[in-house]
Amino acid sequence: MSYNWDYLDEKAYNNKVGRYKFRRQFNFITENANENFDSILDIAGGSGRLAIPLCDYSNKITVIDLNQDALDLLSIREQRIRLINNDFNSLEISEKFSLIICIEAIGYFDDWKMFFDKISTIITENGRFIFTYTNPLSWRFYLRRIKHLKTGCHSYNEMKLNDLRKLLDKTGFEIMKMEGMNWIPFPLASNSKLVTFFESFEKVFKLGYWISQSPWILISIKKKN
Repeated sequence: MSYNWDYLDEKAYNNKVGRYKFRRQFNFITENANENFDSILDIAGGSGRLAIPLCDYSNKITVIDLNQDALDLLSIREQRIRLINNDFNSLEISEKFSLIICIEAIGYFDDWKMFFDKISTIITENGRFIFTYTNPLSWRFYLRRIKHLKTGCHSYNEMKLNDLRKLLDKTGFEIMKMEGMNWIPFPLASNSKLVTFFESFEKVFKLGYWISQSPWILISIKKKN
């Protein structure tokens, strides 16, 4: 069984950078879900990095992912979570969810308007959709772009923040909270002792409020009334 992004893998999230990302993302989710834990949908939830700890908040969680190996791992670790091996955009979903999350995955979807339109049809009226957005105007993105020029690999879709705001408004959403993160200048697999220093630096200088230059942005939205 092979899954490169498993949260127990030291080259994935089982390291200092990975644990930093989990803390920031999970805290943002639980603090900005507005108590909408009745039914949770985790889009591209993998092997349960976020879905499993969310079991402490809800007994009705569904994970959708294209990778069957990831879902097999999740099925072994937590039997209470419903698993769907499919592509979100092509999947017919009749039920509604009070909390939907898509962490570190929205960039893999080709049509963002179709994506948000679909979210609008399956989220409850007062529910929350929480996702991570990679900021193409940040310093980190420019470094990433240089790397991709060398490797020829660039699988992530991008959209400027102002354009994302317009898209959310067009698809019937309003932004409830935005918070920057991932100012740490190390790759995901890093176990550098400096990770703790940069995490503290990010917190002390409140870099999460500097939205325009934050490498990643955590965003919580709801349907407009």
